[in-house]
Order: sequence, then structure tokens, then C-alpha cells
Amino acid sequence: MPEAPLTERVVIALDAMGGDNGPGVVVEGAVRFFDEMPRAVQKGVSIILTGERDTLARLLSRAGGQKLPISIQHASQVVGMDEHPSQALRNKPDSSLLVMAGLQKSGIAHSMVSPGNTGAMMAASVFALGTIPGIQRPAIAGSLPTVNNPSILLDLGANVDCKPEQLFRFAYMGSVYSRDVFGVKNPRVALLNVGIESTKGTATVQAVFQKLSESPLNFVGNLEGDGILKGEADVVVCDGFVGNVLLKFTESVTSLVGGALYLEMKRHWASRFGYLFMKPSFNHLWTKLDTAEYGGAPLLGLNGVSIVAHGSSSSHAIRNALKVGVDFRRTGAVEKIRSSMAELIAKEKASEQ
Repeated sequence: MPEAPLTERVVIALDAMGGDNGPGVVVEGAVRFFDEMPRAVQKGVSIILTGERDTLARLLSRAGGQKLPISIQHASQVVGMDEHPSQALRNKPDSSLLVMAGLQKSGIAHSMVSPGNTGAMMAASVFALGTIPGIQRPAIAGSLPTVNNPSILLDLGANVDCKPEQLFRFAYMGSVYSRDVFGVKNPRVALLNVGIESTKGTATVQAVFQKLSESPLNFVGNLEGDGILKGEADVVVCDGFVGNVLLKFTESVTSLVGGALYLEMKRHWASRFGYLFMKPSFNHLWTKLDTAEYGGAPLLGLNGVSIVAHGSSSSHAIRNALKVGVDFRRTGAVEKIRSSMAELIAKEKASEQ
């Protein structure tokens, strides 16, 4: 990933009450960001925790973060992980999630991160920030490990049933994200399908294939599921139903590999002995497969920076999600996606005349 500019100040609002593991893990993740991230990353960054003030102050003190650039914005309510998004936002105006979104809407914060209710996070983000012209609904863009550099997969669950035009625009946003945030010069864009032939898949997928084939993107065609982890594309486009299922399956690979290795080492003394020599390689492999290393996934298509972290995020994952929020802001990804959409809309209008 390219180095972000060091001079830009970034204020991140962090929903400290969201997620499955409680506010202690989130607060610890914020402290770890300043304790463990390189100076070049944390320079100019400050974090605002949103949630119950007394609870967060106690947790921050316990984590040793009193002297760090971390402040607290009180919020008296919490959106549960199983609550209906629209009802939760309507009934809980002082929730930590909405208070966080309000900080970016007002210009106090530049980015926001939450491991809380994904549907509520998306609804609050759209309400507070609005979408870029040409984008109907934002898409969650996550990173998946490959044999080389990570691939961008979108959508990961924000839009379960997509129209061809939405998927087409997801491809444009994903290409900009891969190029400007991950530093891929000419991202290879692929359409996830059940076969590589243009005639395969649903009518929607076939329509998107045709549009992408005629676009200026570096479209490499359809991609079957086994090509993702092989690194055959830098950006993989699919609807949110397929993307979310694929994401959860990929996350289980880490547990499978780690569990299998542990059992093999327990079974034979020679395996335990060999592990001592292979430990650096195993650690490197584990880092590549561990989804916590990628931290969070941005919602692409918003007039701002909204990072969705996994509900079960550890403090390590929260730390990395905060870095995603910093990088997304400093690379100007929002402005570049807006510019890309404006060019696309202009071309579409010109072709209609």
C-alpha cells in the first residue's frame, strides 16, 4: 500500500459501543493504534470515542491511554447487533453510532469506524454523508488474501439484490480504490461468475459483462470462485449476497489451516521439532490469511469515509480498521471516486445525444 501523506490531520470517530466483544476491546484497539502503528501512520491522527462517557473513561485509563490523542463524545444509547437498522436509528437518536456519524457530518471528524450493526452503519452513513452523484447505494469493499497482493471484493453485503447498473458502478469504484489506496497501477477487474464464458450466469451478470467489455476499465472477463485466492484479478465484482457468503467462507479458511497445523504438531514429536524451523514461514502465512490484518472494509460511494469493521473484531482488528480510515482519507479516495463517476456520467450523457 502506498505511503499516505504525512502532513494531513485526520480525526477519526470510533463507535466504541458497537460489536460483539464490548467497548473494552474497541478502546484497547484505539490505544494499540498509537502504541503499535508506525510514526508515519499515526502522525496527525486523533480519535474520538463515542459511547457512555464514564465507562469509556474508565476503560481508557485501564488501557493506559489517558495521555494519547483520544477523546470521548458521550452517547447514551447503543444499537444492538440484531436490531433492525431503520428502527434502531429512529428510536435511538443518541446512539454511539449516530453520534459518531454526526461528528463527520458536522465536519469535526474526517473518518468513522464501527464494528457494530452493519445495516445500521450503512443507513447512518447514507443519512449523514449522502452518496456521490451517480451512485444509488454504496458498496462494502473488502480485501481478500491471495498468493500475491490482496484482491478487492465488492459488494460484501450492503446490496443483496443488485441491478446491472449498480454492479457496473461498483467496478469503477473498486478500480479507483485498488489504484489509489492499494497502489495497483492498472487494476484487473473481473466479474464473479459460474464460468468464464460471456454467456454464463444470470441475465444481470451477462448484462454487466457486456457493459464492462465496452468500458475503459482493465476488464479481464468472468472469474470463477477458485481464481480469487489465486490472485487472478485485483478487483472482483459481485452482488452483496454472493460477496458476503464468499467472505465468511474465506474467513473460515484461516481457522481450518491453523487448526490443521496445530493438530499435526500435536500428533508427532517430529512435527513439533520441524515447526521450530518453519515458524517464521508459518507466521508469515498466518498474517496473510488472518482477516484481522485487513481490519475494516470501506463503504464506497459516500461523500465521506465510513469503515465497517467485523462484529467480532479483536483489538488488533480495530487497530487496523483505524489505519484503513486514515489511509482512505489521506489518499483522497472519496474525491477520486467522485471524479471517476463524473467522467462516467458525462460519457453516458454524450453517448445518448
